[in-house]
Amino acid sequence: MVNLQNETISMQIALLGAEPQSLFSKKSGLEYLWNGDKEYWPRRAPLLFPMTGPTKESKIEAAGVTYAMPNNGFARDLPFTLLSQSSTNAVFLLEESEATLCLYPYGFALTVTYTLLEDGFKAEAEIHAKDDLFFTFGWHPAFSLDINGKGSPLESYSVTFEKQESVDRFTPVDGVFFQDKKFLDNSNKLQLSRPLTDKGPIILNGLSSQQVTLASENGKHGVRVDRGNLETLVIWTVAAKHAQYLCIEPMHSFGDTTRAFALEEMDEVLALKGGESKHFFSSFHIF
Repeated sequence: MVNLQNETISMQIALLGAEPQSLFSKKSGLEYLWNGDKEYWPRRAPLLFPMTGPTKESKIEAAGVTYAMPNNGFARDLPFTLLSQSSTNAVFLLEESEATLCLYPYGFALTVTYTLLEDGFKAEAEIHAKDDLFFTFGWHPAFSLDINGKGSPLESYSVTFEKQESVDRFTPVDGVFFQDKKFLDNSNKLQLSRPLTDKGPIILNGLSSQQVTLASENGKHGVRVDRGNLETLVIWTVAAKHAQYLCIEPMHSFGDTTRAFALEEMDEVLALKGGESKHFFSSFHIF
């Protein structure tokens, strides 16, 4: 486990998946990340690479060959190498290996950097292509609803956008998107409820707001997410279990099972030539 801390924040990151395990405020004495209770959802803040979302039959095709592809990719389930660490910064690396090449036939280097801020952390990822390749990427942090008191109901929380938004909602139903037109209709606030989240992930494309804030009417604590240069936002908690977390996920894109098998034909994926790199960044602020 990698431990980072400054005067206000401490953070723990596992080598498996380079996944944050704890985000603790020394000011409030509160843990902001979900605890990973396996009864509900065993993860805490995974990163998603080289795919986000499901694919048809959990497969992809690359260079004419079919490969198994886990939902949301494989990076979250593989050990990273710790490249460097200071008290407030850590850099992790995942490269192609026997474990990845049987799923994804490309050479790559995924470098992930976490840097503590006074009120949270910045997350960065750089994908370097050793071969010509196709991919997508996303962050998937789960924030505890107990920051405003143990058992604080989801219904007491809302997600606020910094600008008025008019966007559709996409939700995968049995792996295929259902479109809810004008889900946000000139509104800057989404009131959360179990019936709303039990329908599945809330996938929002085309947002104008750079920042979104999770806050509760029952307390003063919350999370502000700066999407950085990631275009899609996903809001999710496991359906029908009343779990005490909500994920706010900046992603490049989130596809469904109707997309093409072949990576080079998927509309939402990014392409890099061998030798090229792509950098992503987002930041997460707690109060």
